[in-house]
Amino acid sequence: MKNSLIIALSLAITGFLAFTLSDSNAQVTAVMRSSDDIAVVVNNKNITNELSTSDVRSILLGERRFWKSREPLKLVLREPGTPERDDLIVSLLRMTNEEYGHHWRDKIFRGEAPAAPLTVPSNGVASQYVYDTPGAITFVLARNLRPDLKILKIDGKMPGDPGYPLR
Repeated sequence: MKNSLIIALSLAITGFLAFTLSDSNAQVTAVMRSSDDIAVVVNNKNITNELSTSDVRSILLGERRFWKSREPLKLVLREPGTPERDDLIVSLLRMTNEEYGHHWRDKIFRGEAPAAPLTVPSNGVASQYVYDTPGAITFVLARNLRPDLKILKIDGKMPGDPGYPLR
């Protein structure tokens, strides 16, 4: 009798965990995982669900410093030489990494920003920072997405969708 109760409880807990995990994994699809798109990810507590390409450009340039919830926006980028950074800077901003660095140094010098974006060495560090920091945003190759982060739509599309703008 005691063993039956333990087995029943174990099955119930396992089922609950499987349901919970499958629900959180639902956002990261096989299509996303097989694409080379760059996903925009934020902390799950962030109320934002979608950005425009123009919004992403403003965030990268430091022109937008707060979320609609008034939470300070904390930009986290990979180091120069990685596709998550270089492809965005070239395609969206039409800059080189050197020009982007000068842009941020000038912005700080003029007192328009307290600091340049946080630069981290890996997707794991970027993802963990976003997980731990409600106002953080980063860019991750879709194949490297973690299921515990919120993926934002860009111009109404998710990574892997035809016409997704961050490739």
